[in-house]
Order: sequence, then structure tokens, then C-alpha cells
Amino acid sequence: MSDFSTQQRLQLKRQVRERYQQDRQDLGQREQLLYGRTLSYFDEEPSLDYDNGDMGGNAGGGGTLGLRILLAAILVCLLAMADHRGDTLFGFTGSQILEYLRYDYITAP
Repeated sequence: MSDFSTQQRLQLKRQVRERYQQDRQDLGQREQLLYGRTLSYFDEEPSLDYDNGDMGGNAGGGGTLGLRILLAAILVCLLAMADHRGDTLFGFTGSQILEYLRYDYITAP
């Protein structure tokens, strides 16, 4: 009887470890899709350098956030110029694009 319960405990520990590893992999894949990279805590222990303001993040580690912000700023400038000049942007006028944005992102009261 004691041997059987030991086997059950070992099997349960193995299942918990496998599930934990699977959850970490799933979360890493989701972060890869969202952010374009996996965060450092999946690969190694984070280095906490509080003196330099680093809280374990990966500053300048190849992320695309800066590029996406720059692209968004360029698109906003293009939209503002097209709206000001009355031109079309990707086949839409500035007013149409702003109306689509209002419809999608501004909730009705």
C-alpha cells in the first residue's frame, strides 16, 4: 500500500512539472506573437539592477515597440497631411479614415 501511494505521488509530481512546463511554453508563444520576442524570464533569471533603473526587463534587446511607435507616428502625420490637403490616403479621404477610427475605437455614450 505504501509503495502504491509513493508511485501515485511521483506520477502526480511528474504531471505537475509537465503541466507547468507546458504553461510556460504556451505563455512564451503568446508573448512571441504579441511582442515579437520572448521575455527574459523564460530563458534565464532576470538581473535586477535597481541602481540603473533596470527592473529585470530587456532594455534595447531587439524589441519592435520603438519601430511600431515610429510607424504609428508616421501614419498619423500622413493622415493629418492628407486631411489638411484634401488628398486620399490608401484610397480613403482623411475624413473617412477618422470616421472609421471613431466608429471602431470610441464607444457610444
